Formats: sequence, C-alpha cells, structure tokens
Amino acid sequence: MTYRLLFAALWMMLLVPMAEARISIAPYYSIKSTKSVNPAKKGETIENEKVNQREEFGLRANISFWRLLKFQLSVGQSNNTKTEKAIEVEDEYGEIDFRQDLNISVDDPEKDISIKETQNVGKMSFIFDPSFSIFIARFKLGITARQRIITKEEQGLEPETITEGPTYNPHSGFGAGIRLSRSMYFMIEYEFLHYKYPPDIEPFERTLTASYSVSI
Repeated sequence: MTYRLLFAALWMMLLVPMAEARISIAPYYSIKSTKSVNPAKKGETIENEKVNQREEFGLRANISFWRLLKFQLSVGQSNNTKTEKAIEVEDEYGEIDFRQDLNISVDDPEKDISIKETQNVGKMSFIFDPSFSIFIARFKLGITARQRIITKEEQGLEPETITEGPTYNPHSGFGAGIRLSRSMYFMIEYEFLHYKYPPDIEPFERTLTASYSVSI
C-alpha cells in the first residue's frame, strides 16, 4: 500500500505543467554506519558492540513543483572490504546467513575471512524545504531500493559471490543548508534507513551526506 501511495503521488506531481518545474542536479558523498551487538563468545559475559562504516558516492536529481516541496531521485554505490575471524563473520544488517550462503566453516574459528561488498542504491524521496533568508532546513521521507553483491575470499579456496535484493525499505531524514545563489546551494543531511521496517523502526542505518546542488 505504501508503494501505491507513493506512485500515486508521483503521478499527481507529473500532472503539474512542466513549465512550473525546476530541476537541480547534485553529486553527493555519504558516510553510512550501522551498529550491531554480537553475542558474547564462549567463556565471556560481555556482548561486543560493532560499528561498521562505508562510503557512498552518487548523483541526485531534485524536481521542484512548489516553493517548499520537492521530489528527489538518487542513485549511488558503495564498496566495502572487511577481514574478520571465521567465528566473527556475520551480516551487519541481519539479512543474510553468511556462514550458510557463503559456505564459511568455523572448524578453524581464528581463520581470516575477507568479505567484499558492493551496494547499488536507488532512492525516491519527498522533501519539505522551508527556507529562512539564505538558510535552508530539510525534512524528507521516502523509499530506498538496495542491491547487495557480496564476495567471500578465503586463502586456498575460490572466491564465492552472492547477490541479495533489491530490497525496498523506508528512509527518513533531516538536514540544513545554505543558499549560495538563486540556483546553487550546499546541504548537509542526516538520514535513517529503516531496514527492519516492518515491523520495527529500529535498528536503522545512519547516513551523513554532503551535496552541492545546481538548478537548471
């Protein structure tokens, strides 16, 4: 139902005469992080908290039909490589069973395993942008489509690759920026990908994004 409402809203926006629309293009750079709590190892009583970070680069297009409201489409990609002990390897999002799907054996729990992951990300967002003189506030809500390509590398064995998705999850966020001219502005945003929704809003992936937008 959520997707139907979004597509219906998009269709209504497209009915507005294109002469009234303004389009801005913005390259962006993001730092994304997830936080997970790992069960304690045998003989330990304290759980281990792990924070994973990755960088994402991409391009955004904003379409403005009204003064405060925008529709945004973006595409981006991130690449991340991490090396962990076999006993510690797990999916930071809790979506994939790495041991089963990538055939990771824990017969030697201290063996090093390299996990390389590429994420292809597309987003559709509705944005509310109130401005105060040259300053801009931003609030956003939308849907993220994400495809994950994961490769396991283990000494003495051939690499194994799996592809997951695309999956579709809601995102939300807020930001602040400064208008450099009528057609250019710089924006910093803090965004949340609610990858366990439904049924839970948490946990979520946090994203800090910087973008520079030029209207055409």
